[in-house]
Amino acid sequence: MVELFKVENSSDMFVNRGGYESETGIHLATNLTENERELAARIYGVFNGLMGLAIVQGDPGSGKDLFSNWLTHRIKTFFPWKRIVRDEKPRQLYGKYDLFNDKVLAQDLARMKALAVGKKIVDADATLEKAADDWVASEGSVLLKQSVLYCTEYWKYCYSRNPHSALNKTMGSIAKTKRHLDCLILGTAQAIVELDKNTCLKWVDWLVSCVRSKNLRAGFTFFVHRVRYDARLEHFQLLSRPDAFAIDAAIPRSDLGDGKIIIRRPEYQPEDEEERVVLEVLKAGVDTYDELVRILETDGDMSERETLATVKDLKLRLRKHVIDYPCWYSLYNSKSVPVIATTLRAED
Repeated sequence: MVELFKVENSSDMFVNRGGYESETGIHLATNLTENERELAARIYGVFNGLMGLAIVQGDPGSGKDLFSNWLTHRIKTFFPWKRIVRDEKPRQLYGKYDLFNDKVLAQDLARMKALAVGKKIVDADATLEKAADDWVASEGSVLLKQSVLYCTEYWKYCYSRNPHSALNKTMGSIAKTKRHLDCLILGTAQAIVELDKNTCLKWVDWLVSCVRSKNLRAGFTFFVHRVRYDARLEHFQLLSRPDAFAIDAAIPRSDLGDGKIIIRRPEYQPEDEEERVVLEVLKAGVDTYDELVRILETDGDMSERETLATVKDLKLRLRKHVIDYPCWYSLYNSKSVPVIATTLRAED
């Protein structure tokens, strides 16, 4: 028998580093409440261990960016080992994140384009795909490993009418290696047809449908559908019943920032008895929502429902802006909800 090769060290024949089971898992932050732990487990289960590609779709004002900001903030709170990478600057209240957009990737994209210059379309496509794959395995892995990548207006990255762009190829390489990167990708879009079928649609794991409540002010419901793209029929197949998340975007959050309610217009004249009572208590020194509710329920005759409706009106009504407080709306600069003036300055 001919000896083809000889192994000097048998350990060189095997990979001993940890795999998925050691890199991933539901490792929660400490000091979470029971409700937060339950929500964390639910999010982790719905989004497949926080790996995959979700397209968040809906009409203008339906809450696409609200959902994405809420979800990414919940993930970075519940799972601090997950890096948040996003392409739009949030408000300061959002906290730490890493920036991702075509300007940040300008040099890498330019290098990819240079490799394909002067080649035929077919060869150029293959060259760009190879360059994008190499980038994801090197620089991209450093940025995106164990991350959540949130991109607004996702069609700008993988536009169906520009399938040969370097950015399109890059997003395709990220999407197809999402499991190896341990990466959850969130992309917002109004029209699914604007998304490239090769670099985006074929890799989609979830469609998130956003619905704004007709009865509850600042109320939204988000339906997460597990899907698979059928390239032959060019449509998504639903694989299970949707999971629903309901959010009141304007309820004061004591767990965001300092949780304090501040009066922006002390000269404002109340328009009804509820406003008068709420503002008197706030001017007396109460500055948290929980304490405000407790006082008005025990020492007054206002229910929590009435108190919440009043503080929402004092904050959200365009002609008022009497008070301000941390809520889900305060995480980002929304263009599709009522303009909410805030003391929280957007990051430079």
